[in-house]
Amino acid sequence: MHEISIIIKQLAPDSYPNPAKEPRNGTADLLKGLAVLFMIQVHILEQFGTTESFESMIGRVILFLGGPPCAPVFIAIMGYYLASSTKNLQYFLKRGISLFVAGLLLNVGRSANLLIHIATGQVQLDPLFYILSADILTLAGLSIIIIGALRKILRNSAWGFIIVALAIALVSSLLPAVTPSSLLSSYLLSFFINAGPSGYFPFIPWFAYVLTGYAFHLFMKLEIVRHKLNPEKYYLLLIPLSIFLILTIPWASAITNNLEAASGYYHHGVLFFGWVLLFILSYLVIVKSVDNVAGKHFLLKWVKWFGENVTLVYIIQWLIIGNLATELYRTQNVIQMVLWFISISLLTFLLSFGYVRFRFFFFRKRIISE
Repeated sequence: MHEISIIIKQLAPDSYPNPAKEPRNGTADLLKGLAVLFMIQVHILEQFGTTESFESMIGRVILFLGGPPCAPVFIAIMGYYLASSTKNLQYFLKRGISLFVAGLLLNVGRSANLLIHIATGQVQLDPLFYILSADILTLAGLSIIIIGALRKILRNSAWGFIIVALAIALVSSLLPAVTPSSLLSSYLLSFFINAGPSGYFPFIPWFAYVLTGYAFHLFMKLEIVRHKLNPEKYYLLLIPLSIFLILTIPWASAITNNLEAASGYYHHGVLFFGWVLLFILSYLVIVKSVDNVAGKHFLLKWVKWFGENVTLVYIIQWLIIGNLATELYRTQNVIQMVLWFISISLLTFLLSFGYVRFRFFFFRKRIISE
């Protein structure tokens, strides 16, 4: 439990809304809650699903939902809140390094069952592949470090951060897959570029979404954006934007369904990056509208709770799915995966809620005793 607590403290920037000081952003919590639920269902498909499940219509929908409305939204929100931090570079370095190490610890935790099988000779696999995988937490750690440095250079230039984001996405389109000289260097480089199969979320291109979220916060601070632009104009633009997105979904879906190729989802280029930004813009308007109308509905409150505790939920779902995958890898059909999604979502909620309550009572008792 102590290790989980350390990891949880590392992800949320110090500027995340504090209920004791200011109201939480319900839309942000809803977006994060939806993102982590989409992560659960896509992780189940990737780890448990048979080949037939992947190729089914439901499998394709799951992969799409595990794409644009998932990781890009999650890390863009992180970038958004990083922009309001007043901490210095040293703080960003310390937080980024701690989070990167926490990501490696999560790799070990979610692969514990498999690593035991490898250590006892039951399976012949390279353990470093699972320990040194580039996942969301390691990406977040690297991103916080680089953001801390960029803040010293770009200051509050929103357009400067946008230009760097576009440059990162463009480099991803132009940079060929690298073949490192050794297996270890392949794992290490995979945290930064497309250098091997363990690089699920390398720094390039995913850092571009962090930068975009950061720039969006800076734009929202401008008086002309906050007060002089008519929000209704955005709703009018939503109609042609939605039509464009619907017409191009087959193209985007082909990328989200392609997890292995150099130009697939994990290593996509600038065109898909641009498409995802347009999708997020439309998605943000829709989710905000839903939150305004039905934000107090029981189901949405449950999803928001997931968003409020997104790091804890993310860790627990991976610990469950990752260790079950050793026994269930690529064996489950669509119906079985639906049942697993319901079961794991409920179990994740119960464990997360139990941990939150335990932590609350533990710290309250400690404060009273002091």
